Amino acid sequence: MSRFGRSLTMQLGALFACVAVMVFSAVGFYLYQALATQLQERDDTDLVGRVLQIRHLLEETSSLESIRNEPHRFLDAVDSRRGLLIVMQTQDGRLLMQNTEERSFVPNGSQLPADVEPSPADTKPVKLANGIRLRVIAAQGMVGSTGKIVSIAIARTADDRAALLSAYRKKVMTAVFAGAALTALLGFLLVRQGLQKVRALAAQAQQVTAHNLEMRLNVDSAPQELRVLADSFNEVLDRLQSSFNNLSQFADDLAHDLRTPLNNLMVQTEVAFSQPRESEEYQNLLSSNYEEFGRLARMVESMLFLARADHDQIALTTERLDAATELARIAEYFEGPASEAGISFDIVATGAVLADAHLLRRAVSNLVANAVRYTPRGGVIAMVANQMADGVMISVSNPGPGIEAEHLPRLFDRFYRSDRSRSSQSSSAGLGLAIVKSIMSLHGGRANVASERGGLTQFSLLFPGPGGGLH
Repeated sequence: MSRFGRSLTMQLGALFACVAVMVFSAVGFYLYQALATQLQERDDTDLVGRVLQIRHLLEETSSLESIRNEPHRFLDAVDSRRGLLIVMQTQDGRLLMQNTEERSFVPNGSQLPADVEPSPADTKPVKLANGIRLRVIAAQGMVGSTGKIVSIAIARTADDRAALLSAYRKKVMTAVFAGAALTALLGFLLVRQGLQKVRALAAQAQQVTAHNLEMRLNVDSAPQELRVLADSFNEVLDRLQSSFNNLSQFADDLAHDLRTPLNNLMVQTEVAFSQPRESEEYQNLLSSNYEEFGRLARMVESMLFLARADHDQIALTTERLDAATELARIAEYFEGPASEAGISFDIVATGAVLADAHLLRRAVSNLVANAVRYTPRGGVIAMVANQMADGVMISVSNPGPGIEAEHLPRLFDRFYRSDRSRSSQSSSAGLGLAIVKSIMSLHGGRANVASERGGLTQFSLLFPGPGGGLH
């Protein structure tokens, strides 16, 4: 692509030039037409004045013979050097005087009567056989006291007017192109000066790197028209910095969570290889290693699920599911672990939820698994589903130690645990609630949490009804 195509300054300068050409051309055309009209009106008025002067001279003439004998009186009133032509003749067509051999412009009829005052509107355009254009006025005049009527035809050639208009047209065209060039140059300079702040913003943007994500554009110094763009760019940087920080934290957490099972596998294997063992000891080692491998497999599977969810690579198969039936099925699945922990379930459910059955069960199961993990012996986990105006709300509540308010906003982040001291003993990789959030995003719903220290902790999932998601 050429520099012209890339440069906004050049494009705006060219645009100014085009606009200037169009504006100056329109103004020049208007002025040209106004001048041509004004000159024609002036010429027509002059023709009327010549007719009145000839009539006045005829009134002072005693006879037709005097016209033939003294034509200079009339010729002086009509100067042929200024493009004025005159032919005077009697009513029967006999020539009295003329200053041109050309008589084709003399009309045979439709002459203005001698007692009628001529006006510019009485002039007519005539085109001769040789292409010359004339403005002609034909009128009658009375010779002195004789009562005789003569015909007067006066014409003006357009030579002088055409020469004047031609010179004017050249000046207008010169002014148009000169004005366009000047406007383009000034426009280029003004645009380049005006874009200095844009270049300043670009220079600020170039300072943003992976190691300098805190850099932000100075919105106050930006032109009014670019403040929205600068604000949007800063918002993009905010999201980018947040994502970059989350990614860094994700990498740290992932390394930490993978290190524990890998260290366990390596240490147990090294201990087993340090000396000969009985087959039962090897069997116990393999059983322990199998648990660690299972933990790693679940972590990898969860990470793959989140990656596919982030890139919309999970296809939903939504259907209307009875909320009570689904919650009862999930409670039945956790009946064994809950019974061992001395925990019971209380299910209150109404309505039908529009969701993917597998993902619904996975999301609620993750919440129930957390509730079973933190509910004290003898506690009751409440599983409730209510039909709302905008969908179905499913909540899982359990008594327990509760969660500090400072942890609530980050509970759905990946690898985040509110109780770091128990992370190494927990079989959870810190991805369960992140998976719940992704599942709700896929459904266009939302997940919320509320907790009190030493009281109830409640996780709520709102699945939207038919017609759209929530925002």
